[in-house]
Amino acid sequence: LHRHVLPLLCALLCLSHSVSSSLFSAEDVQSLQVNIPHSGPVFASLGRSISIPCMVSLSTTASTSSSSSPVVPRVKWSVVSGGVETQILVAKGERVKVNEAYRYRAALLNYTSSSDDLSLWLEDLRSSDSGHYRCEVQQGLEDASDLVQLKVKGVVFHYRDALGRYAFTFHQAQRACEATGAEIATDYQLLAAYHDGYEQCDAGWVADQSVRYPIQVPREGCYGDMDGQPGLRSYGTMDPDDLFDVYCYVEQIDGEVIHDSVRKLLSFAEAQSYCRAAGAELATTAQLYLAWSEGLDRCSPGWLSDGSVRYPIITPRVRCGGPQAGVKTLYRFSNQTGFPEPSSLHDVYCFRDNRNAPTDSPVDYMATEPEDTEPDVVMLMETDEEMHLNQHAEQVEREAQSVLESFPFVSHVSTEEYLVDTHPTVTSDTTESPINTTSTLDLLQPFDETSSPTEMSSHAQHPTAMMNSTISSKETYDVPQNTSFLPSVYNNTNFAPELELHHLPQQNNLLITGPCFSDACLGDPCLNGGTCTDRDGQIKCLCLPSYGGNFCQTDLEQCEPGWDKFHGFCYRHFSQRLSWEVAEQHCRVLGAHLVSVMTPEEQSYINDNYKEYQWTGLNDKTIEDDFRWSDGNPLLYENWYRGQPDSYFLSGEDCVVMVWHDDGRWSDVPCNYHLAYTCKKGTSSCGPPPRVRNASVFGKPRQRYETNAVVRYHCAKGFQQRLNPLVRCRSGGMWERPQIITECFLPMNALIGQNETQATLNETSSFPKTLSAQKLTNFF
Repeated sequence: LHRHVLPLLCALLCLSHSVSSSLFSAEDVQSLQVNIPHSGPVFASLGRSISIPCMVSLSTTASTSSSSSPVVPRVKWSVVSGGVETQILVAKGERVKVNEAYRYRAALLNYTSSSDDLSLWLEDLRSSDSGHYRCEVQQGLEDASDLVQLKVKGVVFHYRDALGRYAFTFHQAQRACEATGAEIATDYQLLAAYHDGYEQCDAGWVADQSVRYPIQVPREGCYGDMDGQPGLRSYGTMDPDDLFDVYCYVEQIDGEVIHDSVRKLLSFAEAQSYCRAAGAELATTAQLYLAWSEGLDRCSPGWLSDGSVRYPIITPRVRCGGPQAGVKTLYRFSNQTGFPEPSSLHDVYCFRDNRNAPTDSPVDYMATEPEDTEPDVVMLMETDEEMHLNQHAEQVEREAQSVLESFPFVSHVSTEEYLVDTHPTVTSDTTESPINTTSTLDLLQPFDETSSPTEMSSHAQHPTAMMNSTISSKETYDVPQNTSFLPSVYNNTNFAPELELHHLPQQNNLLITGPCFSDACLGDPCLNGGTCTDRDGQIKCLCLPSYGGNFCQTDLEQCEPGWDKFHGFCYRHFSQRLSWEVAEQHCRVLGAHLVSVMTPEEQSYINDNYKEYQWTGLNDKTIEDDFRWSDGNPLLYENWYRGQPDSYFLSGEDCVVMVWHDDGRWSDVPCNYHLAYTCKKGTSSCGPPPRVRNASVFGKPRQRYETNAVVRYHCAKGFQQRLNPLVRCRSGGMWERPQIITECFLPMNALIGQNETQATLNETSSFPKTLSAQKLTNFF
């Protein structure tokens, strides 16, 4: 019996061990898993940033074979919106490729530091960024993904005083937005709205006390400073007592906008009573805009709490305000000013707070849902003549203005109401422009000079084209675009542009010069950019060229009259506004180049002394994103705005402008802007390079060469070059000794049949180390 039981027990033990080992191995193998730890929609605010988390657990099946290397996973983020999937970025290994549409806005936050964390960073959020975001990972033959919904909340809208156009001071603008249930919009919220297609040709305050307006389709009366380029125009920071419209922002309301078209139209007082009877109140303009952004679509103009009459259109219809979606506004006068008379009859929009229990609608009014009201025909009337409020009018676009200038409309009397679409992408074939004006052209002036606001008339007014554009940042966002010469107005005051850009955090690299540190050097006794060294208690200043003395206090070389000297270079500023190429050419005629900025000290000097938006010599005209100074200096220092360079709108932003009022930060803009500029050159220059027998200089000869300029000689036909063909213009106006003049040889086969015994031209064996251009010219 024992002989039979013992083998059976051994067999059972072996089988049990085999099964347990197999189960352990199966549990030890992990499949690819992707997880976004959010069960519902993710909400974010317009113009803000968000991080969408995504965690991955890589598969271990690919590494079970010891002979095979691990499979590198491929990561992809995409967004599905409106049934269309758009790729945001793809990453594999150390390479990350971002879709051009998300350039500078999307990134993998922790991808390089943690292979398990694939969180997506998305900044400068727009309403169009709403959608379902997919995090997908492919590893070998396996793939996995997870999905989360993102909803971007908030809407920017233009708001005007009931009394007329451009009637708000900055503080009144803030209160006007608050009164309608919103807050004054920030520059980056307005920029985000612009990227979503928002357009409004009216200058309005934003939160940083600047005045801006977004233009999608540049046209007569709405060019601003950008000379045919789309963008966010900006007048810069303005006097808070100046008068403009305002851009407001609303993100959330605790309630709902109610619209039940009534059997009979109501006056303003009747509309108030109607809403109160329904357990609600008249909706504010902000509430209607937010309801519109969330899908409210009604083709029926109705009263709002501020006495205005508006209606929201999601799906454009011919009989509902034209081909553009937006919130339509009825104005009393043809110049887009004045709310309707309180006694005029319209529909009504109510707002019911979620905290209030709803009640039945009053029986006096029967709710219906009319759509597509009869087409309205409007003929504009003479200024200040009131119109009856029966029909709509199509919008007449107008330019936003900073200095008020009145002019009559070229239209006949009408008795119709004036309708204006105040939401995105307003494009019209007709554009009002001033007539019978006698203004002369004037150049832009710095915006620290402000115009005196004038009393608003009900005549149409147009904005003066300001030299500025915008790009955004959480603090500021200017993006300058094309400049234009401005019509001078009666008070002879204009404004210069402001650049709005994303600020990149600046890293201040501490460069330690000298082998030791001492209290004496910490006091920086050296002047004019000299470097202090302390060796064995002995302080010594290493001076820049053209300075001397124990503390570099002696100026050894002066700049020409009209030029300013700083750290061994001469600068001359020109307030005339030219394109980049013309400005650079002018500098070259003067033996200089557009200014190059090599140090923070030089940046501060230029910005403190020449307080104007101005060109620099930096550009990437040759190769995109390869920025170089026009004087040939290397790029050793940078002072970009956050998010710059960006080359917005693919408009050839190849030249760099300096924004003086924000520490002189840089932004790349199209080269055809017209800006002021500063030329820079050394304290001395050379004349034409020395003449060399049987050799000449490449390129077109010039009468002046800046210090450190280099020219190259080439031998005449039949001669061969030896030694260095280059010579440099040295400080003090002296050229280096040309080496090539003693080393030009006739080839031996050229000497056959000739009676010459020496081909070497050795006429300058006794040249000094350096010679002035004049001396060398006389020598030869």
